[in-house]
Amino acid sequence: MDLQDIRKRLEDFRSGKLTPAEKEELHNALSALTEEEHAVLFPVEDYLQRGDLQLPEGEIAAALSRLKQTVKPGGKVLFLTRWSAISKYAAILVLVAGSTFLLKKSTGLWGKKSGDAAKRFHTMKVPDGKHSTVTLKDGTRIVINGGSELLYPENFEGTERVVYLKDGEAYFDIAKDAGHPFIVRTPQVRVRVLGTSFSIRDYREEKHASVSVNSGKVALENLLTISPWLELTAGNSSVINKYKGTITRQDIDTAATTAWIRGEFAFQDADLQQVLQVLKHKYAVSFEVKDPTLLKHRFTATFRNNSIQNIMQQLKLMANIDYTITDNLILIQ
Repeated sequence: MDLQDIRKRLEDFRSGKLTPAEKEELHNALSALTEEEHAVLFPVEDYLQRGDLQLPEGEIAAALSRLKQTVKPGGKVLFLTRWSAISKYAAILVLVAGSTFLLKKSTGLWGKKSGDAAKRFHTMKVPDGKHSTVTLKDGTRIVINGGSELLYPENFEGTERVVYLKDGEAYFDIAKDAGHPFIVRTPQVRVRVLGTSFSIRDYREEKHASVSVNSGKVALENLLTISPWLELTAGNSSVINKYKGTITRQDIDTAATTAWIRGEFAFQDADLQQVLQVLKHKYAVSFEVKDPTLLKHRFTATFRNNSIQNIMQQLKLMANIDYTITDNLILIQ
């Protein structure tokens, strides 16, 4: 069981979907992890009580309280037998017990009090069918695609400028500040830059995440593996397989990676599954494919400001597929 499988099992555990046998299997997998793999799977040092971010005491207390529900008869703690320092892994307890992304959420802002100052995070959720732009206090501009969620601070403090792309896709035009590197975190990757423009796509339901660089260069860390940072320069892209943890590096057309910002789609030898994932977030529609073999059809095409009806008609002509549109559901067969 690799790290991505473990993450999925933890989510299933949190939602009560695991059978007793699956719980035991997850327990064994977690017990076999090395300390380095622990750090990758649960990056607690980014959230625990140091620097800019602090896990609120109330969250820790609530997590410890809920932890009691995971204790087996006889006092054995489920999943946590190798982690003796409970306080250090409070963030893990919060995750497993079902808390909200480690930090307390309140009226759209996440934060902590520290002396006279408060570190506050805004949450921007963009629904499918829309995209939004936000300019941060340092001048960084972020364009957020539909179906995405971004966390960003009210003010940057400390030596790094950190934002969190919890889900989805965004384009970043980073304001240069050599003394304060800009960090973008997603569930899959961490990207470190000084001043550049690039895009990240990491939708929770998709099997791959990607980072594409339009100008300058970035350093990329895959959070599923213990490996050196990968440097990408303008015209480079990396595609991360979330299940295997592998990274494929490739050259790209930089205009194509930001086509969605202009209301365009540029597909280069993309299979139907990839095409539908893009259309889903642009047009706020759902797809049902009756014949899975249709997903193997590949497309090279550019669509500019088309309606979903026109795009589906073109796909039909290109791949000889049939479809029906009922409200927001598109049935392909």
